[in-house]
Amino acid sequence: MNKKIAAVAASACALLVSAGVLASAAAYDSSVDPIVTLSYLSNQFKNEILSEVDKRIESIVGTLESYRNERAAAETPAVTTVEVPSGQSTVFEVVELTWGDILYAESACEVMLRAGSAVCMAPDAKQGLADITGGYEIYNGEFLTKNHMCLIPRADGRGLVAQSESVYIMVRGDYSIVKG
Repeated sequence: MNKKIAAVAASACALLVSAGVLASAAAYDSSVDPIVTLSYLSNQFKNEILSEVDKRIESIVGTLESYRNERAAAETPAVTTVEVPSGQSTVFEVVELTWGDILYAESACEVMLRAGSAVCMAPDAKQGLADITGGYEIYNGEFLTKNHMCLIPRADGRGLVAQSESVYIMVRGDYSIVKG
């Protein structure tokens, strides 16, 4: 009888061990297995890495695009609308002067010498006409340069005097002429 009990006990132990092995096999998770297989590297790990790289690249590209848009917005001048008061011209007018004629600005006025010669007339020795093209000041008695845009900033006695028989000037703004 002992042989029968021993055989039943051995069979029961074998059954319990088999059940334990089957239970552990069912709960097996290969992602926590320290053994890495080639199929895991090729299929799962490679895709995870590539996905993470793609996310980082998209993030960097988005940051660079927003930076570029901010720079472009900062460098692009804002468009403003300027209303010209009634009575002031927005186009240039060609004016002919003769020797000794004086053109005075009645308000801020732009002038450009096209032909002949003319000098600056300014009552204050420290002020004159702004040569916008050259970026300098033309003082009393100095000659204007042909084809340079000049600004007479206000009506305080500043203007220009014709120094040749035929002087052509383009003028934008209010002015008066005193014949010489």
